[in-house]
Amino acid sequence: MELTLELREESGLQWVLERLTPMSPFGRAAARALRWYAPGEEAALTTELDNVALALDLWNAAGPAPAEPEPCCCGAPRLDPASLKDIAALLRGVTRCLPLFHDIRGSLDRDPENPFDLVELFEIKHFLVTLEQLTEAYAKLPPFQNLAFVPMSESLDLMDPDGRRLPAFSVSETYHPDLGPLRTEKAALERSIRAAGEEEKAALLDRRHRLTVQEDLLELEVRRDLTRRLMARRAEFLSNMEALGRMDLFLAKAKLAKRYGCVRPVLSGDARITLRGLRHPQVAEELASRGESFTRLDLDLSAGCTVITGANMGGKTVSLRSAVLSLLLCQCGFFVFAESASLPLFHEVSLILADTGPGSGGLSSFGREVHLLDRLLQRTRGQRFFLALDEFARGTNPQEGAALARALVRYLGTLDCAALMTTHYDGVSDVAGAHYQVAGLVREIQGDEGDDPRSRIARRMDYRLQSAPPGAPCPRDALRVCRLLDLEPELMALFQADL
Repeated sequence: MELTLELREESGLQWVLERLTPMSPFGRAAARALRWYAPGEEAALTTELDNVALALDLWNAAGPAPAEPEPCCCGAPRLDPASLKDIAALLRGVTRCLPLFHDIRGSLDRDPENPFDLVELFEIKHFLVTLEQLTEAYAKLPPFQNLAFVPMSESLDLMDPDGRRLPAFSVSETYHPDLGPLRTEKAALERSIRAAGEEEKAALLDRRHRLTVQEDLLELEVRRDLTRRLMARRAEFLSNMEALGRMDLFLAKAKLAKRYGCVRPVLSGDARITLRGLRHPQVAEELASRGESFTRLDLDLSAGCTVITGANMGGKTVSLRSAVLSLLLCQCGFFVFAESASLPLFHEVSLILADTGPGSGGLSSFGREVHLLDRLLQRTRGQRFFLALDEFARGTNPQEGAALARALVRYLGTLDCAALMTTHYDGVSDVAGAHYQVAGLVREIQGDEGDDPRSRIARRMDYRLQSAPPGAPCPRDALRVCRLLDLEPELMALFQADL
């Protein structure tokens, strides 16, 4: 599945990814190319989550425990408490090395007959020295599953013939038998030039020039030989870069989970979705900045379409985004922002919001919705998918919009999918598999007439999702919302009189 920028932005996944902090260029590359685990890849995803769980244990051993209870790791290997002190030191050894790596993949993408320059050879040696330091620490840690480094001691010995393990590189005299005598002669010549008179200096300078040319040719020969020998190990370099990227991403995912108190999802065997204490971190952070708190959600979804109805500004869209974000994170091997989660795998997860947005190609809101829906249905024929729709068909006349929404709910019930739709249309929940309602404007508060209208609504709104019977009428809160938003009194009077 393609994680488009639009989907990442609308779901909140991009916000999450921007808070992911891999330390190496290879980890950052892995984060940009997240793997999507599709149905049938449950075992591979379990291994990924096991590795994130282990990384979380490592972070917990290296610092204070997270503010929230440590999530269950579902049978993943646990650390021996007696070894935590040593593990903390070893993890610091790994994390100290990761930011030191430079991306040398561009240097390795070449014809072996095209010799490395001195800067490239320095970068390669620096990579090998740093890799040796990291792997020495990693070898003493509990290992991540299916992650191993290819030994490259021969390549490092080639780049470091003196065995000093310093990152600096120069063409050592040990690389060619003629380099030592030539450089000795050249050094003696330099001393002679400094002591020579003007008549002798010209001949000495000419001799130095010829020696310099010889030295450059010998160093070129050495660089060509080093290039051929190093390029013969190109696959080993790339394998280790991939391993570095995966390790770095495990650690970054775990650090994110620790920071936000995320939980490991349990993989369900069918299309049922169970989320408890679900939250959207982006919205939660925005609310916290205003001194407000996020109302955690509980959702039970199964095959077919579930409908959410409720008051305007009641958080229905946030519910959609929260569910979609959880699925996207799970299928990319992340822990999720919930207290518990049981999630299936889908071939595709899609979110269609009720606005035009960029890339609409001049279509209306309704036209864009229909276009995106049709493309999704065409792409996912014979596949299991998840679809979230925000007030589908609200951009057309109410009679046709309600009929189309009901038809879509019935149609989705015939496919291998789970869907979640918000709507203000009556009659849509009649044909849905399940129905939730936002509790709505249930709180009566006095004395805040001068406060910000949005805050007045938030204090009165109960954002909890409550199970509702099929066919339960959609709430009628528009009048109260308009009043709380201080709509013009004369207009309010006309509105109320026409109800």
